[in-house]
Amino acid sequence: MGFNKGEWSELYTFLSLLVQPNLTIVDENLTIINQTTFEIQEMYIANKNSYKIDNDTIIKISPTHIKKTYQKAYLSTQKALLLDNIVTHKRAKGSFEVSQIRPLIDDLLDGEKLKGSSKVKGDLKALVLDKKRDNSIKLNYNIKSNLGAKATLLNASTHTNFIYEVTNIDDKIMQQNNSIKTRTKLIDRCKFLKSSGAEFNFIQIESSVFANNLKLIDSNLDKILAQILILSYEQNQKDIKKLLSYIISDKSSEIYYKKKIGDFVNTVTFGMRASEEWNGTNEVNGGIIIVTKMGEIYLLDLIYYKSIVDRYLIDNIKLESPSSTRYKMFEIYEEDGRYYFKLNLQIRFK
Repeated sequence: MGFNKGEWSELYTFLSLLVQPNLTIVDENLTIINQTTFEIQEMYIANKNSYKIDNDTIIKISPTHIKKTYQKAYLSTQKALLLDNIVTHKRAKGSFEVSQIRPLIDDLLDGEKLKGSSKVKGDLKALVLDKKRDNSIKLNYNIKSNLGAKATLLNASTHTNFIYEVTNIDDKIMQQNNSIKTRTKLIDRCKFLKSSGAEFNFIQIESSVFANNLKLIDSNLDKILAQILILSYEQNQKDIKKLLSYIISDKSSEIYYKKKIGDFVNTVTFGMRASEEWNGTNEVNGGIIIVTKMGEIYLLDLIYYKSIVDRYLIDNIKLESPSSTRYKMFEIYEEDGRYYFKLNLQIRFK
C-alpha cells in the first residue's frame, strides 16, 4: 500500500518531531522567532497509539497498554531515508511506495496512516509542554508540506456557489454569453458582459449552511468574498493578497479587509467546512507545522502568534477555478424576467 506525497510528508514530520521535539516558531516569512516555547512530550495517531518521548528513547503505547521502545538514532536514519525518497520522487500527485520504510510503518504505526479521516482538520495531535506557562496541553496541528502538491483549503462544491444578478442585458446577450466556449471562457464571458454594459450584483450564497457559517465569522463576510470572487475574473487575478489590494483604499480599509479575510482563511484552515453546520469552534488549536522543500520543520503558532498565522495564510493562498461545466459558472439563466449566474469559491495554497 503506497502513500501520496502529502501522507509521506506527514510521516516525515511525525518522525522528525519524535527525534527533535522542540518546536521552532517562525513568522510569516519563515524567519525563526524562538525554539524554546514548546516541547512535544507525547504524540497520538489515528489508530489510538501514543508515542512518549523519553530522552533518547521513544515509547510506543498501544490501546491495550503494551509498550515498545525505539531509539531516536534509528528513527533519525529512517526519516533521512524517507526525505530522500520524497524529494527524488518527481510526481507531485499519486501514490508510491517506499519499500525501505515499510517495516517501520508496519511496526511503529501498525501499518496505518497517521491521519484516520480526510474529514478531520488536524493532521497531528500532541501533548505539548508550554514553557512560558509551565504546563502541558493537548494541541492539534495542521501539516503543510512544500514537498508535494499544494493543499486545498476550501473545496469546491454546490455549497460554495455564489449567485449574482446581471442587469442591463437581454436574451440576446445571454445567448451570446453562454455560447462562448473558449479555453478561457470564464474570463472571456466576463469581458463580453462588461463590454456589453452589464452590471453584476451579488444576491446570495446558494447554500444556507455555508452562508450561516460565514455569519458566525462576520455578517458582511459573504459580500466581501463575493466582491473578491468577481474581481478575480474581472482582473484575471487569483492571488488573494493582490485581490485585496484592489478593494483596499486607505489604512482603515486595509485593517478592516485583512482582518475579515484573515479570520475567514483561519477558520477554513482550522475548523469550518462549507457543507456542515459549524459551531464557531476550530478543531485545530496549535497551528501549522511547515515542512520546507529542504525538510526543515517549522511552526506557525496559533497560541501566541495568531496574527502571524493569518498573515501567512493571506500571503500564501489563491483562488482556484473549479470545473466551469460542473458548476455552470458565468452561464446566465433567467428567472421571472431577471438574469443570474453563479461563481464557485475554491481556495488552495500557492
